[in-house]
Amino acid sequence: MFSTNYILEVGKMIIDTSTTIAFKCSSCGTFQFINVSLFDLTYKKEIWFNCRCNGSSLVIARENPMSYRIIIPCIGCGSDHIYLLGRKEFVSAEVSVLNCPKTGMQQCFIGNDRDVRRKIDNLEKEFDELIDMFGYDNYFINTQVMFDTVNIIHDIAEKGNLSCECGNNDIELILLCDKIYLRCKKCLANKTIFASSNEHLKNNLQLKQILLLNENEPSDTGTSQSLMKKRDRK
Repeated sequence: MFSTNYILEVGKMIIDTSTTIAFKCSSCGTFQFINVSLFDLTYKKEIWFNCRCNGSSLVIARENPMSYRIIIPCIGCGSDHIYLLGRKEFVSAEVSVLNCPKTGMQQCFIGNDRDVRRKIDNLEKEFDELIDMFGYDNYFINTQVMFDTVNIIHDIAEKGNLSCECGNNDIELILLCDKIYLRCKKCLANKTIFASSNEHLKNNLQLKQILLLNENEPSDTGTSQSLMKKRDRK
């Protein structure tokens, strides 16, 4: 969508009326950058911005002359979240961060272009450093989804909600290229968590607890290369 940016000169001070919005697409999982002018927000009742994959859209609607409604489809919980922001927040020196209220995932950044892009760069840099540290960059089908899912499982274990039906909570975690295999160290119970697509991530974010069941499911870890084994003792 074409948007005109305006720069106003007031006295000797130059005011840039444009702002940058970066939102995480609920379909492809990447950040989409938008440059929008406050003039567009003022004179248009509603503006739609599509991700380049055309899988999702962010909507900005004018609530009243001084505030705007932002509607974002969330990759974290699958819902559409509505945020109410004042005009001052669009031109604030601080970057506004919009989180999913259910999962806490950072899904939208609003502010001046340089600072918003710096925020995204820092997020991606932290992730790249984690990948380099483990050396997994060329192994996983979707590295971002895999590490996000590992964090989800870790959080569940930290809350004491990862266990086996036999009562044991000494669980082995094995990373495969497209999934995570959880296996009880005491019995044959196991659980497979798929982690190769954003649809998998959306489903995994709904998990509150994980219970391993002994269903005699054959393990494929003998024929698939595994990269990490970890025990969670709680």
